[in-house]
Amino acid sequence: MQSIKSVSRVLRKTTLTDMILVSSIALVSILIRAISADYPLTINGFDSWYLFYNAVMIAQAHGNWYAVPPDVHAWYPWGFFIELDDTIGLPFIVALLSLPFSSYGTNAVYTVTIFMDIALAGLGVAAAYLAVDGITKSRVGALIAAIVVAVSPALTYKNIIGGLPKDSWGGVFVLFTIYLLNYAIEKKKPLYGAIAGVPLFLAEISWGGYTYIDLSLIVAAFVLILLNRNDINTAKSFTLMGVVTAFLTSFAPNNIGFMSGLAHGFSLLLVGLLLFADLYLKEIIPKELSDARPMVLTSILVLIFVLAIVGLSFLGITPIPARYYAIVDPFYQFTVPIDRTVAEYIPQSISSMIQDFGVSLFIAIIGIYYILKSGNLSALWLMILGVVSIYGTSEQPYLFNYTAYMVAPLAGIGIFFIISKLKDVGSRLIPIMLLALVGISLVGDAASAIMASNEPNAIVTSASPYPVLNYAWVNALDWVNSNTPPHSFILSWWDYGYWDEVIGNRSVIDENNTLNGTQIKLMAEMFLNNESFAANVLENDFHIKPYNGSPNQVPAYILAYDAVTLAYSSGSSSFSLDAYIGYPVDMGGPFLGYTTSLGDIGKAMGAMTIIAGYPISEYINSTLVSQQISAINSTYGANPATASEAQTLESYIANSYVMAWTSKAYQSLIVQMFIEALQDEGFQVVAPFTTSFSTTGISGGKILPPVHLDYFQPVHIALYPLYESRAYGYIVYIMVMVYEFTQPGYVIPNSSS
Repeated sequence: MQSIKSVSRVLRKTTLTDMILVSSIALVSILIRAISADYPLTINGFDSWYLFYNAVMIAQAHGNWYAVPPDVHAWYPWGFFIELDDTIGLPFIVALLSLPFSSYGTNAVYTVTIFMDIALAGLGVAAAYLAVDGITKSRVGALIAAIVVAVSPALTYKNIIGGLPKDSWGGVFVLFTIYLLNYAIEKKKPLYGAIAGVPLFLAEISWGGYTYIDLSLIVAAFVLILLNRNDINTAKSFTLMGVVTAFLTSFAPNNIGFMSGLAHGFSLLLVGLLLFADLYLKEIIPKELSDARPMVLTSILVLIFVLAIVGLSFLGITPIPARYYAIVDPFYQFTVPIDRTVAEYIPQSISSMIQDFGVSLFIAIIGIYYILKSGNLSALWLMILGVVSIYGTSEQPYLFNYTAYMVAPLAGIGIFFIISKLKDVGSRLIPIMLLALVGISLVGDAASAIMASNEPNAIVTSASPYPVLNYAWVNALDWVNSNTPPHSFILSWWDYGYWDEVIGNRSVIDENNTLNGTQIKLMAEMFLNNESFAANVLENDFHIKPYNGSPNQVPAYILAYDAVTLAYSSGSSSFSLDAYIGYPVDMGGPFLGYTTSLGDIGKAMGAMTIIAGYPISEYINSTLVSQQISAINSTYGANPATASEAQTLESYIANSYVMAWTSKAYQSLIVQMFIEALQDEGFQVVAPFTTSFSTTGISGGKILPPVHLDYFQPVHIALYPLYESRAYGYIVYIMVMVYEFTQPGYVIPNSSS
């Protein structure tokens, strides 16, 4: 009796110690992500604005998640394609948590949104700890996994205050599911499988990555059967989990409901059926053929899968979504123009993967080996999730802040396995040295995470790559919200669609999740052609008439942004009227007349030409670039005294290629809008690649003639300073311009700039 009490005291002490350690690690995780609160608290990124907007809609409907309006994914203006699968769950949770404070209205939803990321930082640590502790019973491995989550740079880029990262929430709920499913299997308590169905339901709806989650469960079941580790308790636990998840998601107002398709409700039940079928075959097949059972089942299921794929293809149905197919076949995405222009779809280098995940990426491989050697269904599922997500992130890095939640527990399991083997050898020094090396690596990860968190959100840097507060976009969107009719339409490049939609509070033609590639292509063609072409697209494709003052018309506005550089005499605080479109190539150094773009000019001369299918040579005069480089090389390169300056100038010119415009580029709507907007502000616009270059400064420069667009009038120009160099005599502004589509000759009253 005394020994039982002693064991009980030890268990209570161990549990208390673990709780203190995990809470401390969670606090570190929270503090790292909360550094971003030093900057103005706004929703972070692009997609998060739309998730926040949905949360407000659901909260205003008192938690009714059926009240969210459909997203605009179809061809305007003929209809809408309702697809709420990847936007409804997390806003629903946010809305429910804000309901007790509903008297505060939108501010309550906003506050809950802010604290959701703090909760995520803590819950992610706990989820990783529990998952590894359940699979390995190793406190060391579990604590390593928890620390990896706490300091992960990959979990900081989008998980800072106001981020609403739906895939990260999906990863956390998946880890809780793995812990509960493992508990049900190991303790032979299938009812815990039913409890596991609740976090799996939350993962399905909060992320929307249900196809990936369910397919990975099917693969894990295959592997379990092939390894001959299936048993009746596993089959019961999983089936109860699948039934609960399928039932709960049947209430979701989207396409992941019960029995809604092979990708979800039915697939979960199919996995349970597969596990029971394996057990049945084990009983009826003679013992001498029992070893062939997994191969028989696999062959039958592969045959069914192949027949299903062929059948769907015959019916003209694409069985694999394009986004997932691009992961399976990396070469496919190069055939899709839009995919080639999105940074989140471009394959990562191994150095980028190491930067995101650190040494955990390598230790996770050991964890995968351990799971293959002795893991049950929950561990095998974690392994499949990890392998697929690592590969998927290498091809499409938009998954990185989900993959971190799979890499961390795999790394923790790997540490456990290594230490257990080293203990068998009898060495204590080597495990300590290993943990010390891992600790040093994690300190480096923590430093990277802190740096990533100590940056303002995208909208308060005006989407520039420089972490400097700049409110040009906020100013422009506030103007749209306050000064345009509520039924107006906004056109901009799709990157800013959710900002236009939520902060501007106006309908948009395309946004960050628009699935209609033709619609985006039309936007690219509008910007890249002259104003007559653009007006024709608006009238004939989007059915928007140029505004002539009639109250019955639907006004349309175009937003675009980039940087502008204003040069003035060194030592003088008064500006000349010379303006250069773009950033100085070497911002902070001397301005020699060469600029580049990280805004819409750069996108026009890259992403837009690719999507529109236009040859870049129609817009970029590469001969002009090479001629200027040759001129610099012949003038300064031959002289050893100026050779280094010549190399610097050559680099400036090479990096300014997006400004080497052809005559067609000069006539494009996007370039003409920038020129007219600056001239409307009273500046003379200097044509790129026309200044006289030298190692000491610039001179001359062709002043562009006045531009007066007939169909488009500037109604608001937001200029906000980004950087000033008095030593070198220039100041850089971010400029966001708002144009209205108008009838030629019609003058907009009280236009603002």
